[in-house]
Amino acid sequence: MLKKLCLIFLAIALIAAFTGCKKADDDLSVPTLEIPIETIPDLDESTSPATRKTTVYYADAAGYLVPVTRTVKWEDGIAKATLSLMVKNDENDYDAAMLGLENVLPKRTKIDIDISKEKLATVSFSPEVDSCASALDEANMVNAVVCALTDFDSVDKVQILVNGYKTKTLRHGTEISQPISRGDINLETLSASTSLTGAQKLTLYFQSVESGAMVPVTRMVFSPNDIETAILELLKGPKENSGLSATLPDSAALLSVSQKDGVITINFTEEFVNIANNTDGGKNAIKSLMLTCAQFEGVKQVKLQINGKDWEPDAATLSVPTFINSDEDYIYTMSYE
Repeated sequence: MLKKLCLIFLAIALIAAFTGCKKADDDLSVPTLEIPIETIPDLDESTSPATRKTTVYYADAAGYLVPVTRTVKWEDGIAKATLSLMVKNDENDYDAAMLGLENVLPKRTKIDIDISKEKLATVSFSPEVDSCASALDEANMVNAVVCALTDFDSVDKVQILVNGYKTKTLRHGTEISQPISRGDINLETLSASTSLTGAQKLTLYFQSVESGAMVPVTRMVFSPNDIETAILELLKGPKENSGLSATLPDSAALLSVSQKDGVITINFTEEFVNIANNTDGGKNAIKSLMLTCAQFEGVKQVKLQINGKDWEPDAATLSVPTFINSDEDYIYTMSYE
């Protein structure tokens, strides 16, 4: 899912508000969520200076990695420019703080990148990269670099060098001797006694308590890793004391899920409309649901029902978003079918 880039300037259309929704038979006006799927980093010549989009990975106060789509000034070498936005300095730290987040690369870190035809990105950092304060900071830094680079279609693996040379580990033990593939982002911890036999992985999206950003979380489940399981896990919410908050009402129940021609129909009990009572009018609840569904191949749209009845208007179809967080203010436009 995170492989999809949002690289052209567009507005998100999410739920502006669900005020007045009390029960399934009410007049529920549900906007259509319209977000196009971008694939290449096109130059936006309509802006001055010219810009394009890229995805930067920050850390939040709870230690989660948070992807944020940034609008950056056009320059050659977008991969290097992306990592440069993750280096701690006055300007970058201000930008991250405005989002309630933190940069992951140490101060004064310099970067050189070469990307081969075999889709291997070789990144040479200056020695400052080996100065993280903790093992968690170090692991997050490496994971953020790998995630940021493998978001580009031209990169499958990342080889990290320090001052131009391979090294086995960084100061706190993070292994970097071999090319690194993209791994599980924000993997939830399990007790040491938990057997992983038969376990499956799902990516769920919850909201950060501190920053309000949407955070992707990898959860191990012992059920089929399908859309129905994903929605049930989303309804369970995040782990206790995780620093994340649930986006869907725990009083709601999932009645059914069906799929046809890329359209997912999700049928909830009427308690689902309690998302209207959220401070954001329910837009993050809808967004977390859409993003969770989007990890499954072939999903193009999601249609919501309450007790088997389509929400008004009749179509009530929500297109799947292609990015998680943006540094720009969200622009919400109402669009009905």
